[in-house]
Amino acid sequence: MPYYELIVKSDEEVDGPALEAATGLRCTPLDRLARLDGELVDDAALHGVIVRVFRLGLDLRAVEQRSGHH
Repeated sequence: MPYYELIVKSDEEVDGPALEAATGLRCTPLDRLARLDGELVDDAALHGVIVRVFRLGLDLRAVEQRSGHH
């Protein structure tokens, strides 16, 4: 499965557990930024995560597909 890393920005401190619950990805909060990472089964799953990020009012700053993570 493809492994992705997304960087998101919030106007407030990021709620890591809520973001993990909403996206199904591991969240590493960094004040108003957060790194989300994990495996997504396909492009549709990635698009679903992106939609949820926007619905939470977060700005998507970066999306990268990574290799070598399992």
